[in-house]
Amino acid sequence: MGKHHLEATHLPFSTRTVSVPAKPQGLIYTFLNQLNALVCRLMYRVQAFEESPVPSKGPALIVCDHTALGDPLVLLATAGRPVRFLMAAEIYAQPFIQWSFDAMGCIPVQRGKRDVKAIRTMLDGLAAQEVIGLFPEGGLDRHRLDEGHPGIGYLAIKSGAPVIPASIVWEGPHSVTSILKTLFIPSKAVIRYGEPLRFPQESKPSKECMQSCTKEIMKQIEVLREGILSVTL
Repeated sequence: MGKHHLEATHLPFSTRTVSVPAKPQGLIYTFLNQLNALVCRLMYRVQAFEESPVPSKGPALIVCDHTALGDPLVLLATAGRPVRFLMAAEIYAQPFIQWSFDAMGCIPVQRGKRDVKAIRTMLDGLAAQEVIGLFPEGGLDRHRLDEGHPGIGYLAIKSGAPVIPASIVWEGPHSVTSILKTLFIPSKAVIRYGEPLRFPQESKPSKECMQSCTKEIMKQIEVLREGILSVTL
């Protein structure tokens, strides 16, 4: 999990030429990251099929299916690089835990509508050579969209960043509502990454291109999930 074998190649953003400095990870991030690695090893017994294909440097989008609150924790433990996640604004705003979301660089988004600020923040993060983690269904509740949000295709085409599909399958109990249960109830998570996908970069992606891109990403995620299930079941 600690090695990377793919070097990134990335064209400048078509309409965003400003290079945004990456935010350095601080002591709180380091502590939380180490704690998360411990939780994933002891509580989730995380198993990965192969080394992470996330580029060792440069921008990247990790796009993963979403069936449990612990999914971001598993990705953080296995990606090999810091990952900034898009997350629902109502979860991000919880007063007693928002400090940890801030430390991890999470990006709040208003679900159910087009959040321009969140989109710009993600594009700026990619311009700063960061890794952005996305769950294309949009959530675990009424906002879920099984075919994937076309905004995923927009980010992939607009940024030109490589897209790494991933799938996580949980064996045993896993919560979709409680952070406490997620952290303290033992389970097992199996993750599989796919080979990076690359899509032609466009400054103004068409609706058809966004839909086609999103469909291809979702297809690859489903292939990965079926591959896990064929081995674990």
